[in-house]
Amino acid sequence: MNRRTFNVTSLAALLSPLPRLSLASITAQTAPGHQVAEIKNGQFTASHGGMATSRTAVNDNTLFQVASCSKTVTALAVLTLVRDGRVELDQPASTYLRRWRLQGPRGETATVADLLSHTAGTTVHGFAGYGPDEELPSTLEILSGHPPANSDPIRTRQRLFRRFSYSGGGTMVLQSLIEDVTGIGFASYAGAEVLEPVGADHATFAITPNAGFAHGTHEDGKPLPGGFRRHPESAAAGLWATASDLARVMDAIVQSLRGTPDAIIPKALARRMVTPVSGQSALGVFVHSDSTIFHDGRNFGFDATMAAELDTGRIRAAVTNRNGALEGLFHTLSD
Repeated sequence: MNRRTFNVTSLAALLSPLPRLSLASITAQTAPGHQVAEIKNGQFTASHGGMATSRTAVNDNTLFQVASCSKTVTALAVLTLVRDGRVELDQPASTYLRRWRLQGPRGETATVADLLSHTAGTTVHGFAGYGPDEELPSTLEILSGHPPANSDPIRTRQRLFRRFSYSGGGTMVLQSLIEDVTGIGFASYAGAEVLEPVGADHATFAITPNAGFAHGTHEDGKPLPGGFRRHPESAAAGLWATASDLARVMDAIVQSLRGTPDAIIPKALARRMVTPVSGQSALGVFVHSDSTIFHDGRNFGFDATMAAELDTGRIRAAVTNRNGALEGLFHTLSD
């Protein structure tokens, strides 16, 4: 699934004042499910509305697929390995890969930072996921493009001057790297070393969460068979989270930039994370006008977005279970 284009209008809407939701909007049966969360001047605020399923209303703890926002969590997972001296950003990723080799012109030389910034020239833009009755591939089958994987093999193409080319495939190489370095499954490592420490208490990379989750709908209102597409491509698109969880992830980056004692990564490493490499692309986040970092995502049936103002520390995140509903949601809530 292609990453939803994030534009300046969307960013402005995301950073507009947090609205109050009326009881009518919270309980409206026809409203797409949504959550909005904000951290401003040290104060946390969250709101929600609409329906998680045809029979269940969204609450503060309802999980949504947040698609490519997963990549920011993956980046933080990689950076914890850098923090601990187990990985170096400017070393070739091939140094750390054990079970699989990245093929192509830059397969042996593309660095960890290249993969994080979408400048490695790796293929496969995004992933469509798998229906309820489809067999799920392993990580190695996804990387190699072998059945039952429904995506192409991940390899490198020649990229002049490290130009940006968005690649969920490159993020999957990082999933394999994390597992090879730690000997731990990606979901377990990211949960223990990123999600739990930053306070994203409900977020999970489980393919099917144990807690209550929303069912997705296409832009035309048609529900997804089974409620959602399953994503074994965890690092690139598989995170389930609340808007509050996403706000906590962004706050962890802000706190790291401030050098707070319990920050997840050191200040210098956080500064590198938010420094653009090519265009707006930094390491697991995008940078707008050098003062706001953001990421957004779209899977079939779900949209998500999150942003943090680095100057003020203000953070905003939003999720919905209907494609195309985010901007309409902001317009509605601003009335």
